[in-house]
Amino acid sequence: MPKYLILGLLVVILTFMIMNKWPKLKENTKNKLISSIFGIIAIGFVILISLLIF
Repeated sequence: MPKYLILGLLVVILTFMIMNKWPKLKENTKNKLISSIFGIIAIGFVILISLLIF
């Protein structure tokens, strides 16, 4: 139970920190960050599907 509380607080604090720093980033950095997030999600889906198939 406490680990979920810590995880929830970490997500909220991280979200607010990103919201604070986002306007100050350059466009190139924003594009790299967004593409890396989508890449991690895509790799996660591939791993999940491969685990479900085999």
